[in-house]
Amino acid sequence: MIPQISYASTAPELSDNSRYDFFSRVVPPDSYQAQAMMDIVTAMEWNYVSTLASEGNYGESGVEAFIQISRETGGVCIAQSLKIPREPRTGEFDKIIRRLLETSNARAIIMFANEDDIRRVLDAAKRNNQTGHFLWVGSDSWGSKISPVIGQERVAEGAITILPKRASVDAFDRYFRSRSLSNNRRNVWFAEFWEENFNCRLGMHGKRLGVLKKCTGETQH
Repeated sequence: MIPQISYASTAPELSDNSRYDFFSRVVPPDSYQAQAMMDIVTAMEWNYVSTLASEGNYGESGVEAFIQISRETGGVCIAQSLKIPREPRTGEFDKIIRRLLETSNARAIIMFANEDDIRRVLDAAKRNNQTGHFLWVGSDSWGSKISPVIGQERVAEGAITILPKRASVDAFDRYFRSRSLSNNRRNVWFAEFWEENFNCRLGMHGKRLGVLKKCTGETQH
């Protein structure tokens, strides 16, 4: 078994050490995001919301955690819990918007969806003349990204999105910047990173085919 450390895997089931005892992560599981979303719902005094998830581990586990917390907390009813298929058919997103409008009083939509699905949901809301109707609460897959809202800023206006708190670790930054080909031989992937980062090639056996610039052993600018 190879130990793994992830910077982005947030699925709650990865917290099960009996199954994933060689896995660690430096981000909290989605259950914390779900709790933050419930705190937002409570603070905004919403008591009737819908959920929307991308099919798969991330979306479904996140929504499941939110629904479980809503049951434990009480005072919040789930109007609809919809799922976006992995391979949506033509018109699927318009259908989702129409489904959400069936419970039009549930304007707040809790979203655990991937970036592309978010963009297409917003686009469908705009296309169906629902700008200003829905109140979006998005998970970290939306976070601070602008790509889902480009061209549809008005329909996304007022959205609340979640992003784990981040901070720079200056000591690590200094350490990593001090690494070079000569002092980091124990890292078997470092040479490949070096080629990719500096767009150069390490001798005859370098991975970067078609690149003519030869790598040096120190930082290149």
